[in-house]
Amino acid sequence: MPTTIGAVSFRAVLVQLLGSVLIVLLMSGWAQAQSLPDDRRVAAVIQDYLEGSSYNRPEQLRRAFHPSARLYLSQGVSGMREVSVDQYVGGFTRNPGQFNGRFGRLISVQVEGSIATAKAEILVGKDQARFIDLFLLKKLGEDWQVISKTATRFQAPAHGRQVVLVVSNVTTMPGTQLSAGNSFAELIHAYSTFRDAGYGVQFVSPEGGAVPLAYIDTRDPEHTARIYDRDFMWALANTRKPEEVSAVDYAALMYIGGSAAMYGVADHAGLKSLAARIYEQQGGIVSAVCHGSAGLANLMLSDGTALVSGKRVTGYPDAFEDKRAPYYKTFPFSIEQRLRERDGLFRYGARNTSHVEIDGRLITGMNWQSTRDVVKAIIAQLEAPGPAEATTRNSTR
Repeated sequence: MPTTIGAVSFRAVLVQLLGSVLIVLLMSGWAQAQSLPDDRRVAAVIQDYLEGSSYNRPEQLRRAFHPSARLYLSQGVSGMREVSVDQYVGGFTRNPGQFNGRFGRLISVQVEGSIATAKAEILVGKDQARFIDLFLLKKLGEDWQVISKTATRFQAPAHGRQVVLVVSNVTTMPGTQLSAGNSFAELIHAYSTFRDAGYGVQFVSPEGGAVPLAYIDTRDPEHTARIYDRDFMWALANTRKPEEVSAVDYAALMYIGGSAAMYGVADHAGLKSLAARIYEQQGGIVSAVCHGSAGLANLMLSDGTALVSGKRVTGYPDAFEDKRAPYYKTFPFSIEQRLRERDGLFRYGARNTSHVEIDGRLITGMNWQSTRDVVKAIIAQLEAPGPAEATTRNSTR
Protein backbone atom coordinates (compact mmCIF):
# COMPACT_ATOMS: atom_id res chain seq x y z
CA MET A 1 0.00 0.00 0.00
CA PRO A 2 1.27 3.53 -0.73
CA THR A 3 2.54 5.55 2.19
CA THR A 4 0.03 8.29 3.06
CA ILE A 5 0.29 11.72 4.60
CA GLY A 6 -3.16 12.38 5.95
CA ALA A 7 -5.52 11.54 3.12
CA VAL A 8 -3.01 12.35 0.38
CA SER A 9 -0.64 9.72 -1.00
CA PHE A 10 3.09 10.29 -0.72
CA ARG A 11 3.34 9.86 -4.50
CA ALA A 12 0.90 12.74 -5.07
CA VAL A 13 2.84 14.97 -2.68
CA LEU A 14 6.08 14.11 -4.47
CA VAL A 15 4.56 14.91 -7.87
CA GLN A 16 3.31 18.26 -6.57
CA LEU A 17 6.70 19.02 -5.05
CA LEU A 18 8.57 18.17 -8.24
CA GLY A 19 6.12 20.26 -10.23
CA SER A 20 6.70 23.22 -7.94
CA VAL A 21 10.47 22.85 -8.25
CA LEU A 22 10.19 22.70 -12.05
CA ILE A 23 8.08 25.86 -12.10
CA VAL A 24 10.60 27.64 -9.88
CA LEU A 25 13.47 26.58 -12.16
CA LEU A 26 11.62 27.68 -15.28
CA MET A 27 10.70 31.02 -13.72
CA SER A 28 14.28 31.46 -12.54
CA GLY A 29 15.57 30.85 -16.07
CA TRP A 30 12.99 33.28 -17.48
CA ALA A 31 13.90 35.90 -14.89
CA GLN A 32 17.59 35.46 -15.64
CA ALA A 33 16.95 35.92 -19.36
CA GLN A 34 14.88 39.03 -18.66
CA SER A 35 17.64 40.46 -16.45
CA LEU A 36 20.19 40.44 -19.26
CA PRO A 37 21.39 43.92 -20.26
CA ASP A 38 19.48 45.33 -23.20
CA ASP A 39 22.51 45.26 -25.49
CA ARG A 40 22.92 41.52 -24.84
CA ARG A 41 19.25 40.92 -25.58
CA VAL A 42 19.47 42.92 -28.80
CA ALA A 43 22.53 40.87 -29.75
CA ALA A 44 20.53 37.67 -29.14
CA VAL A 45 17.82 38.90 -31.51
CA ILE A 46 20.37 39.59 -34.25
CA GLN A 47 21.91 36.17 -33.60
CA ASP A 48 18.49 34.63 -34.33
CA TYR A 49 18.53 36.52 -37.62
CA LEU A 50 22.07 35.41 -38.48
CA GLU A 51 21.57 31.75 -37.61
CA GLY A 52 18.09 31.57 -39.09
CA SER A 53 19.21 33.04 -42.40
CA SER A 54 22.43 30.97 -42.57
CA TYR A 55 20.91 27.59 -41.74
CA ASN A 56 17.47 27.94 -43.38
CA ARG A 57 15.57 28.02 -40.09
CA PRO A 58 12.51 30.10 -40.96
CA GLU A 59 10.95 30.10 -37.50
CA GLN A 60 14.18 31.24 -35.84
CA LEU A 61 14.54 33.94 -38.50
CA ARG A 62 10.93 35.06 -38.06
CA ARG A 63 11.46 35.32 -34.28
CA ALA A 64 13.84 38.22 -34.81
CA PHE A 65 11.21 40.42 -36.49
CA HIS A 66 8.07 42.19 -35.41
CA PRO A 67 5.22 40.91 -37.64
CA SER A 68 4.77 44.39 -39.12
CA ALA A 69 8.47 44.97 -39.77
CA ARG A 70 9.45 46.28 -43.19
CA LEU A 71 12.63 45.33 -45.00
CA TYR A 72 14.24 47.48 -47.67
CA LEU A 73 16.38 45.47 -50.06
CA SER A 74 18.51 46.58 -52.97
CA GLN A 75 17.14 46.18 -56.48
CA GLY A 76 19.37 46.59 -59.48
CA VAL A 77 22.26 49.03 -59.35
CA SER A 78 20.58 51.83 -57.42
CA GLY A 79 17.01 50.73 -56.82
CA MET A 80 15.16 49.51 -53.74
CA ARG A 81 12.27 47.20 -53.03
CA GLU A 82 10.20 46.85 -49.89
CA VAL A 83 9.30 43.37 -48.63
CA SER A 84 7.35 42.02 -45.68
CA VAL A 85 8.64 39.61 -43.05
CA ASP A 86 6.67 36.78 -44.66
CA GLN A 87 8.20 37.49 -48.06
CA TYR A 88 11.72 37.66 -46.64
CA VAL A 89 11.42 34.54 -44.49
CA GLY A 90 9.95 32.70 -47.48
CA GLY A 91 13.35 32.90 -49.13
CA PHE A 92 14.86 30.62 -46.48
CA THR A 93 12.46 27.67 -46.49
CA ARG A 94 14.31 25.34 -48.86
CA ASN A 95 16.55 22.64 -47.35
CA PRO A 96 15.56 23.47 -43.77
CA GLY A 97 18.37 23.25 -41.24
CA GLN A 98 21.11 23.10 -43.88
CA PHE A 99 23.90 25.66 -44.16
CA ASN A 100 23.38 27.79 -47.26
CA GLY A 101 26.76 29.49 -47.56
CA ARG A 102 26.01 32.67 -45.59
CA PHE A 103 28.57 33.48 -42.87
CA GLY A 104 27.25 36.17 -40.55
CA ARG A 105 28.63 38.06 -37.57
CA LEU A 106 27.37 40.89 -35.39
CA ILE A 107 29.48 44.03 -35.77
CA SER A 108 27.92 46.48 -33.32
CA VAL A 109 24.91 47.33 -31.15
CA GLN A 110 23.80 50.68 -29.75
CA VAL A 111 20.86 51.01 -27.35
CA GLU A 112 19.05 54.26 -26.54
CA GLY A 113 16.15 53.71 -24.16
CA SER A 114 13.54 51.61 -25.96
CA ILE A 115 15.17 51.78 -29.40
CA ALA A 116 18.36 50.23 -30.70
CA THR A 117 20.41 49.94 -33.84
CA ALA A 118 22.59 47.02 -34.84
CA LYS A 119 24.99 46.22 -37.66
CA ALA A 120 25.95 42.82 -39.05
CA GLU A 121 28.21 41.52 -41.78
CA ILE A 122 27.22 38.68 -44.13
CA LEU A 123 29.76 36.93 -46.36
CA VAL A 124 28.44 34.86 -49.27
CA GLY A 125 31.39 33.31 -51.07
CA LYS A 126 29.46 31.70 -53.92
CA ASP A 127 28.07 35.12 -54.86
CA GLN A 128 31.37 36.90 -54.19
CA ALA A 129 29.38 39.23 -51.98
CA ARG A 130 29.76 41.00 -48.65
CA PHE A 131 26.63 42.55 -47.17
CA ILE A 132 26.38 45.07 -44.36
CA ASP A 133 22.95 44.82 -42.74
CA LEU A 134 21.57 47.65 -40.61
CA PHE A 135 18.72 47.00 -38.18
CA LEU A 136 16.34 49.24 -36.26
CA LEU A 137 14.89 47.54 -33.17
CA LYS A 138 12.15 48.49 -30.73
CA LYS A 139 11.60 47.26 -27.18
CA LEU A 140 7.97 46.22 -26.85
CA GLY A 141 7.16 45.23 -23.29
CA GLU A 142 10.16 43.13 -22.32
CA ASP A 143 10.99 41.92 -25.82
CA TRP A 144 13.24 43.42 -28.47
CA GLN A 145 12.29 42.95 -32.11
CA VAL A 146 13.56 44.20 -35.45
CA ILE A 147 11.11 46.69 -36.94
CA SER A 148 13.17 47.59 -40.01
CA LYS A 149 16.19 46.30 -41.91
CA THR A 150 18.19 47.40 -44.90
CA ALA A 151 21.48 46.34 -46.43
CA THR A 152 24.19 47.29 -48.87
CA ARG A 153 26.33 44.98 -50.98
CA PHE A 154 30.05 44.99 -51.75
CA GLN A 155 32.17 42.85 -54.04
CA ALA A 156 34.12 40.28 -52.01
CA PRO A 157 36.49 37.35 -52.58
CA ALA A 158 34.87 34.05 -53.48
CA HIS A 159 36.19 32.25 -50.39
CA GLY A 160 33.64 33.84 -48.02
CA ARG A 161 35.65 32.65 -45.01
CA GLN A 162 35.97 33.67 -41.37
CA VAL A 163 38.76 33.35 -38.81
CA VAL A 164 38.96 33.42 -35.02
CA LEU A 165 41.38 35.63 -33.08
CA VAL A 166 41.80 34.38 -29.50
CA VAL A 167 42.37 36.96 -26.76
CA SER A 168 42.54 36.89 -22.95
CA ASN A 169 40.32 38.52 -20.33
CA VAL A 170 43.01 38.75 -17.62
CA THR A 171 43.73 42.36 -16.61
CA THR A 172 46.29 41.89 -13.83
CA MET A 173 49.27 39.56 -13.51
CA PRO A 174 48.47 37.12 -10.68
CA GLY A 175 49.65 38.17 -7.23
CA THR A 176 50.79 41.62 -8.38
CA GLN A 177 49.50 45.05 -9.29
CA LEU A 178 51.08 44.75 -12.74
CA SER A 179 48.70 45.28 -15.63
CA ALA A 180 48.21 42.52 -18.19
CA GLY A 181 46.84 43.05 -21.67
CA ASN A 182 46.52 41.83 -25.23
CA SER A 183 49.02 43.30 -27.67
CA PHE A 184 47.26 46.06 -29.57
CA ALA A 185 49.82 45.97 -32.37
CA GLU A 186 49.27 42.25 -32.90
CA LEU A 187 45.50 42.71 -32.78
CA ILE A 188 45.37 45.48 -35.37
CA HIS A 189 47.99 43.94 -37.67
CA ALA A 190 46.19 40.58 -37.69
CA TYR A 191 42.73 42.13 -37.99
CA SER A 192 43.66 44.56 -40.77
CA THR A 193 45.53 41.97 -42.83
CA PHE A 194 42.67 39.49 -42.65
CA ARG A 195 40.06 42.16 -43.39
CA ASP A 196 42.01 43.52 -46.35
CA ALA A 197 41.93 40.00 -47.81
CA GLY A 198 38.16 39.76 -47.38
CA TYR A 199 38.02 37.53 -44.29
CA GLY A 200 35.48 37.92 -41.52
CA VAL A 201 37.11 38.17 -38.08
CA GLN A 202 35.59 37.01 -34.79
CA PHE A 203 37.24 37.73 -31.43
CA VAL A 204 36.89 34.95 -28.85
CA SER A 205 38.00 34.99 -25.21
CA PRO A 206 37.61 32.57 -22.28
CA GLU A 207 34.92 34.63 -20.55
CA GLY A 208 33.58 36.68 -23.45
CA GLY A 209 32.98 40.41 -23.15
CA ALA A 210 35.62 43.11 -22.83
CA VAL A 211 39.34 42.36 -22.96
CA PRO A 212 42.30 44.48 -21.78
CA LEU A 213 44.57 46.16 -24.31
CA ALA A 214 48.29 46.83 -24.00
CA TYR A 215 51.12 48.60 -25.83
CA ILE A 216 48.93 51.19 -27.54
CA ASP A 217 51.06 53.78 -29.31
CA THR A 218 49.03 56.88 -30.16
CA ARG A 219 51.95 58.18 -32.24
CA ASP A 220 51.27 55.37 -34.70
CA PRO A 221 48.57 56.38 -37.22
CA GLU A 222 47.39 52.77 -37.56
CA HIS A 223 46.89 52.51 -33.80
CA THR A 224 45.04 55.81 -33.71
CA ALA A 225 42.79 54.84 -36.61
CA ARG A 226 41.71 51.64 -34.85
CA ILE A 227 41.17 53.38 -31.51
CA TYR A 228 38.56 55.52 -33.25
CA ASP A 229 37.16 52.61 -35.28
CA ARG A 230 33.87 52.10 -33.48
CA ASP A 231 33.12 48.66 -34.93
CA PHE A 232 36.60 47.35 -34.12
CA MET A 233 36.52 48.59 -30.53
CA TRP A 234 32.95 47.31 -30.07
CA ALA A 235 34.14 43.86 -31.11
CA LEU A 236 36.91 43.94 -28.48
CA ALA A 237 34.41 45.04 -25.84
CA ASN A 238 32.02 42.24 -26.83
CA THR A 239 34.15 39.19 -27.57
CA ARG A 240 32.40 35.83 -27.83
CA LYS A 241 32.85 32.84 -25.52
CA PRO A 242 34.11 29.62 -27.15
CA GLU A 243 30.75 27.94 -26.62
CA GLU A 244 29.04 30.77 -28.50
CA VAL A 245 30.79 30.01 -31.78
CA SER A 246 30.92 26.92 -33.98
CA ALA A 247 34.12 25.45 -35.40
CA VAL A 248 32.39 24.75 -38.72
CA ASP A 249 32.19 28.49 -39.40
CA TYR A 250 35.94 29.14 -39.30
CA ALA A 251 38.91 28.35 -41.53
CA ALA A 252 41.62 29.32 -39.03
CA LEU A 253 42.23 30.20 -35.40
CA MET A 254 45.03 32.49 -34.23
CA TYR A 255 46.20 33.11 -30.65
CA ILE A 256 47.11 36.77 -30.10
CA GLY A 257 49.99 37.63 -27.76
CA GLY A 258 50.63 40.17 -25.05
CA SER A 259 51.21 39.43 -21.37
CA ALA A 260 47.54 38.51 -20.84
CA ALA A 261 47.94 35.56 -23.22
CA MET A 262 49.93 33.75 -20.52
CA TYR A 263 46.91 33.49 -18.22
CA GLY A 264 43.58 31.73 -18.60
CA VAL A 265 44.06 30.63 -22.20
CA ALA A 266 46.30 27.54 -22.32
CA ASP A 267 44.15 25.51 -19.91
CA HIS A 268 40.72 26.71 -21.01
CA ALA A 269 38.76 23.63 -22.08
CA GLY A 270 36.45 25.53 -24.43
CA LEU A 271 39.28 27.21 -26.29
CA LYS A 272 41.24 23.98 -26.59
CA SER A 273 38.18 22.19 -27.93
CA LEU A 274 37.46 24.96 -30.45
CA ALA A 275 41.05 24.99 -31.73
CA ALA A 276 41.24 21.19 -31.97
CA ARG A 277 37.93 20.97 -33.85
CA ILE A 278 38.96 23.65 -36.34
CA TYR A 279 42.25 21.81 -36.89
CA GLU A 280 41.02 18.21 -36.98
CA GLN A 281 37.39 18.31 -38.09
CA GLN A 282 37.48 21.32 -40.40
CA GLY A 283 41.00 20.86 -41.76
CA GLY A 284 41.69 24.43 -40.66
CA ILE A 285 44.82 26.25 -39.56
CA VAL A 286 45.90 26.85 -35.96
CA SER A 287 48.26 29.74 -35.46
CA ALA A 288 49.87 31.90 -32.79
CA VAL A 289 52.13 34.91 -32.49
CA CYS A 290 54.58 35.97 -29.76
CA HIS A 291 53.23 35.11 -26.26
CA GLY A 292 50.09 33.85 -27.97
CA SER A 293 52.03 30.61 -28.48
CA ALA A 294 51.22 29.90 -24.82
CA GLY A 295 47.82 28.85 -26.16
CA LEU A 296 49.49 25.91 -27.91
CA ALA A 297 51.18 24.65 -24.74
CA ASN A 298 48.43 22.24 -23.68
CA LEU A 299 46.57 21.85 -26.95
CA MET A 300 45.98 18.14 -27.56
CA LEU A 301 44.50 16.30 -30.51
CA SER A 302 41.86 13.57 -30.30
CA ASP A 303 44.52 10.83 -30.23
CA GLY A 304 46.10 12.36 -27.13
CA THR A 305 49.17 13.80 -28.83
CA ALA A 306 50.13 17.45 -28.59
CA LEU A 307 49.31 19.48 -31.69
CA VAL A 308 52.90 20.81 -31.77
CA SER A 309 54.49 17.34 -31.44
CA GLY A 310 57.09 16.83 -34.16
CA LYS A 311 56.29 20.20 -35.74
CA ARG A 312 58.36 23.33 -36.19
CA VAL A 313 57.04 26.05 -33.93
CA THR A 314 58.04 29.43 -32.54
CA GLY A 315 56.94 31.97 -29.98
CA TYR A 316 58.62 34.49 -27.71
CA PRO A 317 61.85 32.69 -26.69
CA ASP A 318 63.49 32.47 -23.27
CA ALA A 319 66.54 34.30 -24.65
CA PHE A 320 64.49 37.49 -24.98
CA GLU A 321 62.69 37.30 -21.63
CA ASP A 322 63.96 39.15 -18.55
CA LYS A 323 63.76 36.27 -16.09
CA ARG A 324 64.62 38.51 -13.13
CA ALA A 325 61.74 40.90 -13.80
CA PRO A 326 58.54 40.77 -11.70
CA TYR A 327 56.38 40.13 -14.78
CA TYR A 328 58.26 36.95 -15.71
CA LYS A 329 57.94 35.51 -12.21
CA THR A 330 54.15 35.50 -12.62
CA PHE A 331 54.25 33.41 -15.81
CA PRO A 332 52.84 29.91 -15.20
CA PHE A 333 55.42 28.40 -17.56
CA SER A 334 58.09 29.17 -20.14
CA ILE A 335 56.60 29.09 -23.63
CA GLU A 336 59.79 27.72 -25.14
CA GLN A 337 60.31 25.01 -22.54
CA ARG A 338 56.68 23.89 -22.53
CA LEU A 339 56.56 23.59 -26.31
CA ARG A 340 59.81 21.62 -26.26
CA GLU A 341 58.33 19.34 -23.57
CA ARG A 342 55.44 18.72 -25.98
CA ASP A 343 58.04 17.59 -28.56
CA GLY A 344 57.68 20.79 -30.55
CA LEU A 345 60.71 21.73 -32.67
CA PHE A 346 61.12 25.22 -31.24
CA ARG A 347 63.06 27.75 -33.31
CA TYR A 348 63.52 31.50 -33.24
CA GLY A 349 65.32 34.26 -35.09
CA ALA A 350 67.04 37.56 -34.38
CA ARG A 351 65.50 39.98 -31.90
CA ASN A 352 63.09 42.58 -33.34
CA THR A 353 62.82 40.88 -36.73
CA SER A 354 59.98 38.87 -38.21
CA HIS A 355 60.38 35.11 -37.85
CA VAL A 356 57.63 32.70 -38.95
CA GLU A 357 57.52 28.91 -38.78
CA ILE A 358 55.16 27.05 -41.11
CA ASP A 359 54.66 23.34 -40.56
CA GLY A 360 51.58 22.09 -42.35
CA ARG A 361 48.53 23.71 -40.81
CA LEU A 362 50.47 25.03 -37.80
CA ILE A 363 51.75 28.57 -38.43
CA THR A 364 53.49 30.56 -35.70
CA GLY A 365 55.34 33.87 -35.32
CA MET A 366 58.08 34.80 -32.86
CA ASN A 367 57.09 38.36 -31.94
CA TRP A 368 54.71 41.20 -32.73
CA GLN A 369 56.81 42.14 -35.75
CA SER A 370 55.88 38.73 -37.22
CA THR A 371 52.11 39.26 -37.07
CA ARG A 372 51.47 40.41 -40.63
CA ASP A 373 53.74 37.70 -42.04
CA VAL A 374 51.92 35.05 -40.02
CA VAL A 375 48.56 36.20 -41.38
CA LYS A 376 49.90 36.37 -44.93
CA ALA A 377 51.13 32.78 -44.55
CA ILE A 378 47.70 31.69 -43.29
CA ILE A 379 45.96 33.37 -46.21
CA ALA A 380 48.43 31.95 -48.74
CA GLN A 381 47.83 28.44 -47.44
CA LEU A 382 44.04 28.80 -47.31
CA GLU A 383 43.94 30.05 -50.88
CA ALA A 384 46.55 27.72 -52.40
CA PRO A 385 45.85 24.17 -53.60
CA GLY A 386 47.78 21.28 -52.09
CA PRO A 387 49.40 20.74 -48.67
CA ALA A 388 51.93 23.19 -47.24
CA GLU A 389 55.52 22.23 -46.55
CA ALA A 390 57.51 23.03 -43.41
CA THR A 391 59.30 26.33 -43.95
CA THR A 392 60.93 29.19 -42.07
CA ARG A 393 60.48 32.82 -43.06
CA ASN A 394 62.69 35.63 -41.81
CA SER A 395 62.58 39.28 -42.73
CA THR A 396 64.14 42.34 -41.17
CA ARG A 397 61.89 45.35 -40.63
